[in-house]
Amino acid sequence: MGILNKLTGGTDKKLLQTGLPGRGVILAVQASGTTVQMGGGLVERKCTFTLEVTLDNQAPYQAQCSQRVGEIYIPQFVPGQTVVAVRVDPENPANVAIDFNSAPPNVTIARDPNQKSAAEILVTGTPAKGVIVQSQPLGMKNPEGIDMYAFQLTVMPPGGAPYQIQVGNPTPPAALPLLYPGSHVPVRIGDGPNDVVIDWTEGLAQAGS
Repeated sequence: MGILNKLTGGTDKKLLQTGLPGRGVILAVQASGTTVQMGGGLVERKCTFTLEVTLDNQAPYQAQCSQRVGEIYIPQFVPGQTVVAVRVDPENPANVAIDFNSAPPNVTIARDPNQKSAAEILVTGTPAKGVIVQSQPLGMKNPEGIDMYAFQLTVMPPGGAPYQIQVGNPTPPAALPLLYPGSHVPVRIGDGPNDVVIDWTEGLAQAGS
């Protein structure tokens, strides 16, 4: 990657071709004063992106990269919500490039040895009621290959006050008809109030009864 290309936020083409594919959540965008316009094309501005990067079977981590992007697209980047495809240098994970021409790939999340798995919470957790406020696919799978969804849930613990949380849960295809706002679902609460897992087996049984 040439010095001039780097100074103006040019894309590292070799990294885009050979880097490991991953998902990047844009956490922050800082636009610089450097702009480039090729012929009569769009004005592109060099920006520094702070990303949460997730690769297959690896823990998420933060990285930064500087790249040019069309000025008209910058307002579309919503910190904490916009997901992009990234390529990562296998020898230097801090070296990351955004692939604006590709869709974010599905990745398999790594199991956190310091936290109980969803399967463990379903067995040992306290039964409670939940109501789905919102849900959306995360583009990730758990280690068992089940698609992960992000949920905003109202949790109603037995003998306690209702509260809302945001949580990621594995969601099998059979449970998709239950994913609508206002859907009542059984949940299990683990060691903490935010350790909540939807009991899809029980939920599907209740829906079919």
